[in-house]
Amino acid sequence: MTQLVKSEVAGITRLTVYAADQTHPTFFKACRLAGFDPANIRSIPTGAETDYALDPAKLLEIMQADVDAGLVPTYICATVGTTSSNAVDPVGAIADVAARFSAWVHIDAAHAGSACICPEFRHHLAGVERVDSISMSPHKWLMTCLDCTCLWVRDTHRLTGSLETNPEYLKNDASESGTVTDLKDMQVGVGRRFRGLKLWMVMRTYGAAKLQEHIRSVVAMAKMFEDTVRADDRFEVVVPRNFALVCFRIKPRHGMTEEDADAANRELMERLNRTGKAYLAHTAIGGKFVLRFAVGSSLQEERHVRSAWELIKKTTTEIMEEIVVVE
Repeated sequence: MTQLVKSEVAGITRLTVYAADQTHPTFFKACRLAGFDPANIRSIPTGAETDYALDPAKLLEIMQADVDAGLVPTYICATVGTTSSNAVDPVGAIADVAARFSAWVHIDAAHAGSACICPEFRHHLAGVERVDSISMSPHKWLMTCLDCTCLWVRDTHRLTGSLETNPEYLKNDASESGTVTDLKDMQVGVGRRFRGLKLWMVMRTYGAAKLQEHIRSVVAMAKMFEDTVRADDRFEVVVPRNFALVCFRIKPRHGMTEEDADAANRELMERLNRTGKAYLAHTAIGGKFVLRFAVGSSLQEERHVRSAWELIKKTTTEIMEEIVVVE
């Protein structure tokens, strides 16, 4: 028995998992909870050359190196619409790499998956028919209250085989006959709230056409904001916009270093947020402090976006004038 346990532990410690460095941090948390050796969790660096998406060639190189070292590539998490920059990992190319090693491919489309109800955005999921699972969160962009996440798995038995529990007091005719899906066998917890009801109500209330209209409207407003940012030579768009998130910053100028630019952008964010009229979040992309302007509220209108931009311009002018005085 001792030898068997040691053998199983040794097997687990050989498993490796992969994701881009832009992947949501819950991926890395889940891997630790699942028992993966932290040394075998691969966070693959991304860069401007791929718009901060996962590079399939780099993924292949790293996975092959692991195989050569006696490790077992097990799981790849690709993202369609990363939280930080809305980067889109190339699903089809990643599936090609995974197939060489028989690794599970999961697509995290928590945010941008909702956009794919519109035909013009579905190319971002090209190759999805070859993945093992995909998740999306209607509470992020499909007008559904927190929390509501949808998960599709190609082979349901992969879940039930690992999570099934069948004590006598939970046995019932409906579950045993297969006429219902017993969710206790598809998740860690035995019970759960009826999250699907609120999504069903949103779908019934708005319908596909109205939900598509909402997606298209906020994307159009984000594009308008991106265009105004590009037209002002004090700013730069750090990552090309894919959906409704614009990542931008004040560019270094007038003898400013990158550190000075980071400080100016932080100051801009803090001043804007103190006004109570607009709220910006930030991230770090390519080692730079970057501002994130997200459009998505069902009540947001073009006038709100324009008003926020006017406030950003005015506040930036004030900051730049102060920097000149200090110099």
